[in-house]
Amino acid sequence: MLRNILYATDLGLFGPFILEHVGELAKRHNARVTVVHAIEPVSIFADALLATYVPQESMSALREHGYEAVLATIRARVRQAFHEDFIDFSGSTDWIADVQVIGGDPAQVILDQAELSRADLIVMGSHGGRSSSQTAIGSVASKVLQLSRVPIYLVPTLSSHLPAVTL
Repeated sequence: MLRNILYATDLGLFGPFILEHVGELAKRHNARVTVVHAIEPVSIFADALLATYVPQESMSALREHGYEAVLATIRARVRQAFHEDFIDFSGSTDWIADVQVIGGDPAQVILDQAELSRADLIVMGSHGGRSSSQTAIGSVASKVLQLSRVPIYLVPTLSSHLPAVTL
């Protein structure tokens, strides 16, 4: 029985498409949905670049307060994206229990949040939107699929696998 669903989003092009699946599952099973968006850590190169050009006292303040400010901004953007995705939605969205933006390795964030939210199912796209590779499954989805103790519902997101849309 599905009571808690974790929807892992990368805020990509296929987000509204995946959200339709999540909403349908939630409504059919009277389940609550926790939405999670992971923010990858700053790369070593970016961190070194900042350290080179930003004074040490500014770097300390940036690390202490800037990261939380960035996460708060992204949280607001995620909530706005969901609002925009639901403009044409005729039903209730009460099934969305929480929207979280968490810094860390995306696969690990998803796995940790699935455990914390006691998810019965993880829903995510099969492929991230940042790669031009035509692999059947993305690296984050692959890692989550390999390591999860919870069943995974993968929604195909390669454009070559989706039905054509006629306007």
